[in-house]
Amino acid sequence: MEPATIMVLVLCAGVVALLVWFEMNSRRNEASKKQTARPAQPEFEPLLKEAQSKADSEIKKPKAA
Repeated sequence: MEPATIMVLVLCAGVVALLVWFEMNSRRNEASKKQTARPAQPEFEPLLKEAQSKADSEIKKPKAA
C-alpha cells in the first residue's frame, strides 16, 4: 500500500475511535444524571412492599366470630 493510503486509513480509524469515545462518554453522563435526578431507593423497599401487602390482606380478611 502507498503511504498516503495508510495515512488516510489511520486518520479514519482515529476519527471513528474518537466518535465512539464521545458516544460512550455522553451515555455515561446521561445515566449519571438520571441516577442523581431520582430519589435514592433503599435496598429493603421490596421487603416493605411485601410487608404492606401482607398487612393489607390481613385487614381485608373477614374476621371469624
